[in-house]
Amino acid sequence: MKYLSIIILFSVCLISCQEKDELEIANQYYNSGEYENAIKFYNKHLEMKPAHEIAIYNRGRAYEELGQYEKAVDDFLKVIEINPRNIGAYLSYGKHFYRERDYENAAFQFEKAYKLNTNASQAATLLARAYHKAGQVENAMEYYNIAINNDKDNAEAYLYRGALKLHLNQSGGCNDIQMARNIGYEGADDLYDQYCN
Repeated sequence: MKYLSIIILFSVCLISCQEKDELEIANQYYNSGEYENAIKFYNKHLEMKPAHEIAIYNRGRAYEELGQYEKAVDDFLKVIEINPRNIGAYLSYGKHFYRERDYENAAFQFEKAYKLNTNASQAATLLARAYHKAGQVENAMEYYNIAINNDKDNAEAYLYRGALKLHLNQSGGCNDIQMARNIGYEGADDLYDQYCN
């Protein structure tokens, strides 16, 4: 009986370690840009734990990086079903609509993420960008302001708020773009040179 307990304990540890190793390996492949290998190991991990929220979400992101958007969306929707409070899944699902130029549905998903955490600067920025693209400039300005209030180093929000201010002939547009430059946002120099020099 004593030996049986030891064997069972060893087996449980072995399976648990194997699951952890597969997830760690998958994440390492993902972080190094080897998305196909990452997906293989996420799939292995998910064979043992089919409802593992993080593995499903990360696999979806890997599919997204490979341009396999339908598979990515399937995974993001699975994550939302497992955990309706997963902000990352809503943001990723919203980015799918944004990529498809369906800015209304993008804003709808980004707003869900924002409502789950009103301090999330990224969610506010993405919501502002969707509103901006949809031509809802007042809503866009409101959420750019929120994004910047939540994170004073949010260069993306400064850049696009500055561009919106310039478009609306409001003051402060170049100041915002300069802030984005100071933080080091790619493309801010070109925009500043084009509109503020």
